[in-house]
Amino acid sequence: MRAVACAILMMASSASLGSHTPVREPRGGATSSRGATTNPRQLRAMQLLERRKAGVSPRVRFEWDPVAGARRYVLMGRWTSPPSWAIQSEEHRVTAQNASAWESRRVAFEVSLPEGTHSWSVVALFGPHDHGDFDHPTPVSFDVR
Repeated sequence: MRAVACAILMMASSASLGSHTPVREPRGGATSSRGATTNPRQLRAMQLLERRKAGVSPRVRFEWDPVAGARRYVLMGRWTSPPSWAIQSEEHRVTAQNASAWESRRVAFEVSLPEGTHSWSVVALFGPHDHGDFDHPTPVSFDVR
């Protein structure tokens, strides 16, 4: 049995390591039947402190406030780490089925991430064509050690 504690890494809100490429460009004004699309107000990242074997990447929990009418979210990240400092990227489609929490007050998603300087953002997706406001994602930047 392992003990898990959460530690907030950093909650910087606007640093970015580069531009993000949208999963799907918004179409026709990016509006849903409920009105204009929006993104979560805040994205938080917490490293899960747990015993892990050598060579196993740390786990990070992302949390944000749900957006009314959003059917899923896309979580996009970029990071860099020594010795190459090459920019790496990854994205995840978060749904009620793969989220660690999908509640009225929060959505959470956990993933293993390599050590380094990270910049992530989340976009709420709407409708059958997954349109969203990719021009105004909700960002967070932090270091994983």
